[in-house]
Amino acid sequence: MSRTIGVGRHCDAVPAAQRGKRPPGWSRAHPRAVRALGTTFLMAAVAGCAAEPAEESGVESAPTTAVDVPLLEEQPDGGQIAPGRYVLNPFDSDPSAPVAPVLEVPEGFSSIGGAGVVDWGAGYRLVGLWDIDAVFTHPCDVSGSPEPVGPSVADLAGALAAQPMREATEPVPVTIGGYEGLYLELSTPDDISNCPGGYFRSWPGREDNAAGVKYLLWIVDVEGQRITFDLSYTPGATPEQVDELREIVTTATFIRREGT
Repeated sequence: MSRTIGVGRHCDAVPAAQRGKRPPGWSRAHPRAVRALGTTFLMAAVAGCAAEPAEESGVESAPTTAVDVPLLEEQPDGGQIAPGRYVLNPFDSDPSAPVAPVLEVPEGFSSIGGAGVVDWGAGYRLVGLWDIDAVFTHPCDVSGSPEPVGPSVADLAGALAAQPMREATEPVPVTIGGYEGLYLELSTPDDISNCPGGYFRSWPGREDNAAGVKYLLWIVDVEGQRITFDLSYTPGATPEQVDELREIVTTATFIRREGT
């Protein structure tokens, strides 16, 4: 029986030029990313932006019981979804976690495995959610391996910022949906041609196959679950489109799952 309530599930098909593709930075190896959008996607360099956190949301300061909010994972993968609020299940997260994130998705976005949304138009703008417990010790070393990180938000932010061959902003405090965390921006090198397979790997499931990519990350502690909001975009995105992505993240709220 469907757990989706309210918002309709019919969506437009993926544009012909995008069929069989997947957003930049979403690993070939991640099962849900593969199920969602399939084959390798080549990404152009991402333009930089100011290293400042977006304003705190303040939309909902505490989780509320889910009412009339559909699950993103029940929407068609790769096809456009109806604009509105959706419950997400971050990649690598525990689906039984008592609190779940909710995003307000604008028109023109498609689902990525129930864990993120992407705009297939100019710029390939995307927002994805992760539960990260390990990062690569060296993103561009064939012998590099993912190493576990401590449980705190600061542990993860510090581990990512310390990765070699990249620039990182100083983590600053931020609040999303009433939960506190840290915001930082990360870049990839201008040349990753010598990286194994041409991929610069940040954490398991997140690897980039183009130079100069920048991530905007909001890492928050949600009742013991560390959720990372991962925002990225290509040079084709306008400042207004980037602001729209920020709005998706900074207005995120949380709901308490039934029975928890």
